[in-house]
Amino acid sequence: MRDANDTSGFIDGEPLQDDAQFTHIEELYASPNGYTRLFRCERLGKLHILKALQTNYIGQDFYEQALKKEFNMGFQLDHPHICRTLSWEYVEDLGHCIVLEYIDGETLQSLIESNKLNPPLARKIIAELCSALDYLHKKQIVHRDLKPSNILLTHNGDNVKLIDFSLADADDSLLLKLPAGTRRYLAPETLEDVTLDCRADIYSLGIIIGEMAEKLNDKHLANLSQKCTHRSRDQRPNNAQEVMQALNKRTFPLRILLVIVVCLCLIVLGFLFWRQSSLLPHDAPLLYEPDSLTYGHIEVIK
Repeated sequence: MRDANDTSGFIDGEPLQDDAQFTHIEELYASPNGYTRLFRCERLGKLHILKALQTNYIGQDFYEQALKKEFNMGFQLDHPHICRTLSWEYVEDLGHCIVLEYIDGETLQSLIESNKLNPPLARKIIAELCSALDYLHKKQIVHRDLKPSNILLTHNGDNVKLIDFSLADADDSLLLKLPAGTRRYLAPETLEDVTLDCRADIYSLGIIIGEMAEKLNDKHLANLSQKCTHRSRDQRPNNAQEVMQALNKRTFPLRILLVIVVCLCLIVLGFLFWRQSSLLPHDAPLLYEPDSLTYGHIEVIK
């Protein structure tokens, strides 16, 4: 496991050699309600994402620490469905930056809005989110801002990549332990004076599942969403593994069950009819014995 304090092997604040500088830096996004902005850039012919502070926050201790906290948290993570944090570096005109892997894909929000979601893909996305959340929660990390715009899907394979740990919380962190996140996806206890646990992320996941269920008119996913979004966290699944088990639990629709019952009845009736018709006359018991037998025109009396 990499040491978060070891950063990337580069010395903080020192420029890299000329052929390893970031080039073609292009701003992609600036958070309207937050303090960060994202840039796409190249280094040695490879695309990267830089996450930096917005200009008016650069140099302010609180926000500098918040950005470094996000780096420290992300740098310790190594999971196929979580965007990789690569290094912590100083970039001229941008200040300190988190260097992230570039994901060639689109957000889950975009995929849902463009009507490209289908039942198999929805179950794949939920399964991979559960895998990522299970990994995070076992490290005592709560994402706290799980929503479709923070879930990327790669163009090659539609693989989940969870992003944005700016609001994530861990047991060993003392910074930003305040109610935060996107209101629609916030668990009710987020606004209460309680310690958050992984069930806050389970609630957010349930809202996302509900949005997919509504789009697909999928009753099984709708029922799963209801379980995950119970107002009382004690009534929700305890962890992502339980969500995964509920996802894989197959239930037969009533129509299919009725068809199966009718088919079984027809099979039984067909078998009974075959048994009845297969009894030949000589197999039937003799119910009476004749008093006389006739040979030609001669009657023989017993």
